Amino acid sequence: MAIKVLINGKEEILESETNVLELLKKKNIRPEVVTVELNGKIIERKDYQTISLKNGDTLEFVFFMGGGHFIVSFERWWEL
Repeated sequence: MAIKVLINGKEEILESETNVLELLKKKNIRPEVVTVELNGKIIERKDYQTISLKNGDTLEFVFFMGGGHFIVSFERWWEL
């Protein structure tokens, strides 16, 4: 039976009930690079496989991006 969920503010129809881990796999999202919030509560990665999604659930996928700095040599700026 299809279920309707809200993912990052966008309504999506899932073909059948699934768990969080299966949904991430279907969307090609590696579990180790995302934090999942379900109905306003952050869930632990170890629970992704055991938490089944239900009709009307709201999910937020939060991705953390690494950063750094970039130093430009003024002597070679034309190579940028």
